[in-house]
Amino acid sequence: MGYWMWLTRYDSAEVAALLDHPHGLGAGLKRLWDVWDDLPTGHGYDPSGSLRKLEEVETHRAWDALDVLLTGHPNEDYENLSGEPPARDAVMGGLTMNETGEGSLLRVPRLLRPDQVRAVDGFLRDLDRDALIRERHAFLKEVQPYSFEGWGRQLDGQAEDMVEHGALARAFDTVRDFYARAAAGDNAVIKEIF
Repeated sequence: MGYWMWLTRYDSAEVAALLDHPHGLGAGLKRLWDVWDDLPTGHGYDPSGSLRKLEEVETHRAWDALDVLLTGHPNEDYENLSGEPPARDAVMGGLTMNETGEGSLLRVPRLLRPDQVRAVDGFLRDLDRDALIRERHAFLKEVQPYSFEGWGRQLDGQAEDMVEHGALARAFDTVRDFYARAAAGDNAVIKEIF
């Protein structure tokens, strides 16, 4: 199946209440992780009442190519962020939800606070998706982000990449629309690639 990215949005007041910990932000991030990790997978259900999932979307396997498209930088090792905010925050950036603030970009959730969500929304709204994809298609083919090739067949039988198949454009639209709703709702966003 491979790695997929899930983006979820939450009420910012509920997230802030979990982050408010007497032992500092690291302990608050750990508490947020613990509550978030215990959430059932059903949309909007949380028996503790401390964190309600408002929405969840996924990018299938297009997360790495989307990050390269937005930042203009390849991900060399999935341990270090590439690019600058707010471009990198759309996929890879944010506060690591554990006490150390460290860990792989894979399987470690990251939190974006409402101000970061608004910055990502503004950044994505200002982009011309089709022009950006045309401009960076050759670069994407060169750096070969995770799962970039093998998305279908062209008429001549050759395999399509994410751009040719339209998967990258669909992922871009999904993520841009998600951040627009999150910014409008003054929400916090948690992302995980697993």
